[in-house]
Amino acid sequence: MRLILTFLIVIITFTSYSQEVFRVNSIEIEGNKVTKRATVLRELSFQIGDSLTLIAFNEKLKQSELNIGSQWLFNFVDIVPYYNQNEIDVNIEVIERWYVWPYPILEISERNFNVFWDSLQNSNYTDFSRLNYGVFLNWYNFRGRNELLKLKFRKGYKEHYLFEYDIPYINKSKTLGTILNIELFRMKQFHYKTTDNTLLYKSYDDQHFLNWNSAFTLQYKKNLNLTHRLSIKHSWFEVPEDIQTLNPNFLGNERCEFEFSTLDYHYENEKRNSISYPTKGSFNEVLISAQRGQNPDFNNFKIIAKTENHFVLKPRWFIGNSIKAKAQTNTTLPYILNESLGFEDYLRGYEYYVIDGEHYAMTKTAIKYELVPKQKLDVPYLKMEQFKKSYYSFYFSIFADMGVVIDNQYADQNVLNNSFLFSQGVSLDFVTYYDKLLRLEYSRNHLNEWGFFIHFSNPF
Repeated sequence: MRLILTFLIVIITFTSYSQEVFRVNSIEIEGNKVTKRATVLRELSFQIGDSLTLIAFNEKLKQSELNIGSQWLFNFVDIVPYYNQNEIDVNIEVIERWYVWPYPILEISERNFNVFWDSLQNSNYTDFSRLNYGVFLNWYNFRGRNELLKLKFRKGYKEHYLFEYDIPYINKSKTLGTILNIELFRMKQFHYKTTDNTLLYKSYDDQHFLNWNSAFTLQYKKNLNLTHRLSIKHSWFEVPEDIQTLNPNFLGNERCEFEFSTLDYHYENEKRNSISYPTKGSFNEVLISAQRGQNPDFNNFKIIAKTENHFVLKPRWFIGNSIKAKAQTNTTLPYILNESLGFEDYLRGYEYYVIDGEHYAMTKTAIKYELVPKQKLDVPYLKMEQFKKSYYSFYFSIFADMGVVIDNQYADQNVLNNSFLFSQGVSLDFVTYYDKLLRLEYSRNHLNEWGFFIHFSNPF
């Protein structure tokens, strides 16, 4: 009986304490040498003066850690609450990242590493024309306000000249932001057609494929996870004259120029614990585009939707899944706008193939085991605080992908179009700081083709 009474007293005391209201008395931030205090406070789910129960405060504390961690601001974040009667003093300790990244560009200009390596082997390691080189400046946390400034000067296989300025907040309530983007792509060699789900290329000595893009985006972020973007874009293409002979539908008209405008609405709901390698949380997005060309015959309405979810099965075990689909009203799109799988979107095991079409749907699933949990370490010989503390972890995963591309124009020349695609495989993933990721995958597709592939980004 005495044991039961003791147990009831403990339960009643704990319940009363957890329902007691606490007031956030102060918030102190340490380590923010560049980042403005207001930038950090914007990512918190609580503010000074809030009155919360202990349970509610702990939930908001966890959400705040996720919010701050998902921004490209800090390598390490530690939020420590101190309780004094019915008041809470919060201390936030951060270690800032290095924000100014002017780095030389030396990169492959291919859809993935395996395609580049095979083309290099076929040339007996003499053809390095598929390389890009130049200078790229990414200035994160510009002015200490989480703004992003991008400048790119890239030569080589696919020239790229870029100016982009991302201002997350332009109003006092910090809900509206803007993005300005201007860019030019230029190539002397480019693909003009897809046959047998393989790209065909044409090279020129003194002519170029040109593509100008400009965009202005208004961004609305009412809360920490939900983002709405409305963009006005304009695109212009110019190609050598004989391309229209090689592929009459390359630009969708008989001219060497093609120009159109786009009105985009983009919805994002970001709740993943990491963008580069999530293990829990969710991400949902919808993109709605209305396109209209200078030629009144070209009109298109496009919807792309994606949902991504990650769960903890048990300690060190995780499962993730993504579903993505695209649908369009125009079923006679120009070749340059008919891209589906094989570039940014792809199914693992089909890295060597390009599958064009107006519509597609795909799903990816992976079960992960954390081989080496997150390990912190001090990098020797580096004195700069932004670099001397690092971390790494290893994961082993089993995955399966499925998808289909609906094509109304080129299916007779590409057997994978309008076919059910599926693959499975295993992967060893190395994750480290500054969102760096290396994936070593061994997979098999529905054609019974086995392959070893190397990737440097999140597969979902």
